[in-house]
Amino acid sequence: MLDIELKKDGGSDNELNKNQGRLINNVTFFGDSAIPEGDPIYENVKATAKLLATNGFTIVDGGGPGIMQAATSGAQEADGRTIAIYWEPKLASHFEGKNTANLTDEAETYSNYVMRTLGLIEKGDVFVVCKGGTGTVSEFGMVWCLAKLYYGSHKPVILYGDFWDDLILSFQKAMYIDEVEMAVLKRATTPEQVLALVQSFEEMYQKLDLKPRVGDESGFVINPKVKVTLETYKKVAAEYHSANVGKNVAQDQLDEFISLVNPPAQVLDLGCGPGSDTKVLSEKYSVTGLEIVKKFADMASFENPNAEIINADIISYDLPKNKYKGIWSRDMLHHIPEEHLPDVFKKISDSLVENGVLYVIVREGQGEIYEKEKKKYSEMERFYHLFSVEELEARAKAAGLSVVKIDHEQRSHKWLVGVFKKQSLNFSLDKK
Repeated sequence: MLDIELKKDGGSDNELNKNQGRLINNVTFFGDSAIPEGDPIYENVKATAKLLATNGFTIVDGGGPGIMQAATSGAQEADGRTIAIYWEPKLASHFEGKNTANLTDEAETYSNYVMRTLGLIEKGDVFVVCKGGTGTVSEFGMVWCLAKLYYGSHKPVILYGDFWDDLILSFQKAMYIDEVEMAVLKRATTPEQVLALVQSFEEMYQKLDLKPRVGDESGFVINPKVKVTLETYKKVAAEYHSANVGKNVAQDQLDEFISLVNPPAQVLDLGCGPGSDTKVLSEKYSVTGLEIVKKFADMASFENPNAEIINADIISYDLPKNKYKGIWSRDMLHHIPEEHLPDVFKKISDSLVENGVLYVIVREGQGEIYEKEKKKYSEMERFYHLFSVEELEARAKAAGLSVVKIDHEQRSHKWLVGVFKKQSLNFSLDKK
């Protein structure tokens, strides 16, 4: 029997899935394309994806029929986020083809089978391998091998179904399978067991001192992109606040934001930190501040008694829809990893009222980096997703925002100052 560790409650603890700086966010499903709707395996996978999506996980699959369609459908029944990595070969005559019914929130398409498999691996933080044919065998072999090679920061593998015991036993008898290769495999036979395992992986990795990774191998390991910045701010929150109190390097931009968003209005300070910008905005508006670091959120609450301060992570927190006339986001969106940016921009857009204004200030550049910066009060290590003008504009437009302007600014680094407006229905119709 493969090793399996479950919570007694079967994984009903929703709070774990809302942890700030969560390391496991995406679950990739592998399985057969020929299993029809109504088959017990299909329905089990669908129920599993639905349960995971209900608990805030994004579902990733190959965009085909069968198990892949079951995973997408289950997530969509829970209004969860879905990603498809399609394969559209030109020469493979025995491939079932892209399933046009499997439509997801985000999709990528490859003609190269190996690159498509790598895409499925890179998008996932944990893998659920279901019954399948040779395609599933190849995917299973790759994720199993990678888990062994990167053991300790590996992406876990869950074998779903009661047939796996005999199969793995056969591998042990006929092949050279060591203890580490067995340790990376877990088995589940119910949706609740899958959720409990995913939650147990999260608990385990949160306790480890994982290092942030960049480069070609970064997609093969659990990568604490958000956590490294979160932990840095936790450590230096008080000193950071003391060093920056009374300073506001963005006063000119705040004045511009105020000129664009006529009071009275409800506005959101996204990534409000200790609340210095919130204080300025509160003089004109009814302000809500969202802040991932609890110490900063506590400071912002103390400094701004008339503002509502929410201690939450924008990646997992659901913003209210059609509420804010303006959203101010200074030095925050560049701390969001690339895989979460489409969802975050969509949340922001949905949260704005018609013709509402989004004002962002982000680091300019290319790629994702980890940067150590020595301050008077501490050495800070932070993750950055650097934005080009083209990327910032494209992400805003994809979320339904029109570009008012994007300016360049030079301070200690190069910055982009972007102003966007939520498109009205009339605007959308006029453009057609």
